[in-house]
Amino acid sequence: MRCFVFFGIQGSGKGTQADLLGDSLKFQHVSIGDLFREQISLKTKLGLQVSEIISRGELVPDELVFDIIDQSLHPDRKGIIFDGFPRTLAQAEFLVKHFKVRQVFFLELSEAKAIARISSRRICRDCGQNYNLVSDPPSEVNVCDACGGKLIIRNDDKPEAISRRLAEFYEQTLALKDFFAERGLLSEVDAGQEIEAVAKDIREIVASLPAE
Repeated sequence: MRCFVFFGIQGSGKGTQADLLGDSLKFQHVSIGDLFREQISLKTKLGLQVSEIISRGELVPDELVFDIIDQSLHPDRKGIIFDGFPRTLAQAEFLVKHFKVRQVFFLELSEAKAIARISSRRICRDCGQNYNLVSDPPSEVNVCDACGGKLIIRNDDKPEAISRRLAEFYEQTLALKDFFAERGLLSEVDAGQEIEAVAKDIREIVASLPAE
């Protein structure tokens, strides 16, 4: 199965760009963070395990991540856009073994800009719609445009969680740049630009890839 991968520091726009490319290519967008939150909200056995691990401030073990991915894939998919996966070298090795990786996009963003973006994020507690108070604010302060629910800060966007996630990124995920670069799969994109400018750069890279 063909796939593209987005990774980068928290707040770099992985989910937004994965959505845009997925819509363009008609590929399934698989967001690991969203899958975790879905399993937790449904209180599945897997979700309870994930919730307990996250509450301890630990990374979800690779085998649980693989199980969640396997359960989420649509049988009629044309391809996959991964967002937030892989996060470790073991996950990266699993990816290249089980999927045909077309390209990996590293969204480059400074830590200062990342923290500013993350701190501005809000989510509707009722329907899960995402907002950014700077780049994509709701029409009414703290009220969801889609359902009228109250907007809140996700637990993993609070200051202590941001610090932990940034540390995890530098300790584990950043090493993936070398892993994919050595395989000729890495493209670095300036994520400090406007959303459409980033998307344009990504589309041009995809268009330049050799035919399969």
